[in-house]
Amino acid sequence: MKIASRDWLTIREASRLLGVHIGTVREWADAGVLPSYRTAGGHRRFSAFGLEDFLNHQSQSPSDNHSSPREHALRVVRAELETHPLKHSPWFQHLGTKLSAEQRQQQREIGQHLLACVVAFVEEPEARDHFLDEGRRIAREYGRTFQANGLSAGNAARATIYFRQIILKTVLSDKLGSRTGDEEDARLFERVSAFLDEILLALLDAYQ
Repeated sequence: MKIASRDWLTIREASRLLGVHIGTVREWADAGVLPSYRTAGGHRRFSAFGLEDFLNHQSQSPSDNHSSPREHALRVVRAELETHPLKHSPWFQHLGTKLSAEQRQQQREIGQHLLACVVAFVEEPEARDHFLDEGRRIAREYGRTFQANGLSAGNAARATIYFRQIILKTVLSDKLGSRTGDEEDARLFERVSAFLDEILLALLDAYQ
């Protein structure tokens, strides 16, 4: 199946691309091994970039422990969340009482999708406009969910800023390392920061 790297695929298309049963794709997505998100209608969508990255990683020898940027990002985000639990944050407590288990799972999937967009924004310079548009769309979806569940715009901004800091740290960690003063690295930092600023503004637009 020939696809563009910035396409978003259905679960059936993902199944054909990966060469596994749909049920296997669903299990991988539920386990967080294969990032996906759900549309407003509840249908799963998979990033072609993420699927190709997954296939490349699967084809590596068992002794090769290098992970993809997406997998590294997911691990770092999870580690950050475990280190800095959210249970005492007012906005987190509010959403915990308003969202069902299914809605919380959907929000996690949307978050993974947004993270995949940020990683792809860095890895695919020729498609940055596409991933920025997709990031804005996801942010507006987040904003509508927050507003519908009674979360104030201020607390929605606080939640977004919290995750913004983690994502910025995560996505840049491999790129910047311990180097300082490199002009290319500085430009990368500015681009990712600007991307995440647009995400925050798009989320707040949903409150207007």
